[in-house]
Amino acid sequence: MSNLLISLFNNPELAKKLSMYDWSKVVSHGRDQNMLGRIWWRLQSNSVEKHVPDRVVPHFTSCNLFVEQQEININRELEDISNTLVSRGIDTTVLKGAAYIAVSSSCKHGRIFNDIDILVDHSEIRDAEIALMTQGWFHKKETDYDKRYFREWMHEIQPLIHKDRLTTIDLHHNILPLTNKKHFNADKLKTIKLKQVPLLTFDLVDRFIHSATHLFTEGEFPHAIRDITDLIILYQELDGEAETESAHNLILERSKALGLDDYIHLALLFVLKNLDKELEHRQVESLVSKNAITFYVTVPAFKFVFTADSIAQGNFINNVGLFWLYMRSHLIKMPLHVLIPHICRKFIHNMKEKFKEEPVNGANK
Repeated sequence: MSNLLISLFNNPELAKKLSMYDWSKVVSHGRDQNMLGRIWWRLQSNSVEKHVPDRVVPHFTSCNLFVEQQEININRELEDISNTLVSRGIDTTVLKGAAYIAVSSSCKHGRIFNDIDILVDHSEIRDAEIALMTQGWFHKKETDYDKRYFREWMHEIQPLIHKDRLTTIDLHHNILPLTNKKHFNADKLKTIKLKQVPLLTFDLVDRFIHSATHLFTEGEFPHAIRDITDLIILYQELDGEAETESAHNLILERSKALGLDDYIHLALLFVLKNLDKELEHRQVESLVSKNAITFYVTVPAFKFVFTADSIAQGNFINNVGLFWLYMRSHLIKMPLHVLIPHICRKFIHNMKEKFKEEPVNGANK
């Protein structure tokens, strides 16, 4: 099984051979995965967009217009964030999608995303939150348990939404939850200054490390294809910039220094496979194979996520793998003595909400 979006991303020449049925799948799955704009960028970069059927082109071009407007909006939001936080002496690091725009990474091309992720020092999280609230950013309604969950255990507080523009900020103080045994102080991550605004972002190696850690500790994958192609592009950019050492070795050395080997080895396994770097792939595969559960359970589950046209179409084994990734993500976030009460509490809460929404028999008669 091969994901058509990944195949087209890796080999844009494939556009010459696609049927109308294939294009309908590209549009449908591309929209679900927020990949339409990126596929269009790849087709244009390789001068094969003329092979796209006329009926399909508007889907790509309309997405492209959205991406162009998104970039304008994000630059405006970053300026607003800078005026709000940096002016108060709060050093602020821009993460992921907004960072790709800010540094003009190739990852920005065609990438659609919902939130602006920023990171501040843990000691300044409350000051940053208050500063943003004074400028119109507010939380949705929080329960006492939600507040405790985010502020005591997680690496971020609940999202802040602007009252007028409805844009969302995810305010982080780390890249891993405080309950993750691999958690470390975020000041170990290397940052660089942005040119257009007085904000920071991670250097290229740590940009890869952060994105890979985020993807390979998740348990749900609404945009898995977009996210793995982010990593492919970041790896290629690093490989192009590295003068004395390969991207492969730089990433391995950095992940070991940060204690994130388990997550980064998984990321490299799939990135190198897509880039046809067989020698490096075999080296990483030998590292991953040292853990039997990772090699025989986690890897096949992720392989399904990245190769299926739709994870909803999986068989029993695939679904077991997806359930394992979901449970694995929770075990990564929390130790069992915290996780079990949390799951029970959330289950009871969800059941109560469900019964609230369902009308009592005869209520609508």
